[in-house]
Amino acid sequence: MRFPNPSLFEYALNTAVVVLTLAVLQYTGWLWADPAGLDPAFLVAVGVTFPAFSYLIALVGANVRSNAE
Repeated sequence: MRFPNPSLFEYALNTAVVVLTLAVLQYTGWLWADPAGLDPAFLVAVGVTFPAFSYLIALVGANVRSNAE
C-alpha cells in the first residue's frame, strides 16, 4: 500500500478556497434559500472534513496507479 506525500500548504490552500467559495455562495444565497447570512457551523465542518476526504481520495488514487504498473 502506497501513501501519498501531501503538501500541507497545498491542502491548506485548497481548503481555504473551498470554504471561501461556499461562504460566498451562502452569503449571496445561490445555493441556500435564506441569504440572510453565513452558517459558521457548516463552514467549520467543511473546513475540518475537506482535508480528510481529500487525503482519502489521494490515497485511493495512489494505490490504483501503483497497481496498474
